[in-house]
Amino acid sequence: MIGEVLQFRDLQELCRPGKRPRLATVERWARQRKIRVQYDGQGGVWTTTTALNQALGVDLQKEQSDAYCASELI
Repeated sequence: MIGEVLQFRDLQELCRPGKRPRLATVERWARQRKIRVQYDGQGGVWTTTTALNQALGVDLQKEQSDAYCASELI
């Protein structure tokens, strides 16, 4: 992973931990989970942690804003 970017190897590990699934398998896995991916120039795909969280239904901005309500700080 480079910063917020999940590279093809990261997606392979998420798709099938401990194995190296083919591109088609990773693409199908991502599509089924509605994870938006882009193609890289080396025969793989990549995505961002934001896209992954969105597909998983994790809204980090909402969680962070709920954690520190301004009215509670006064």
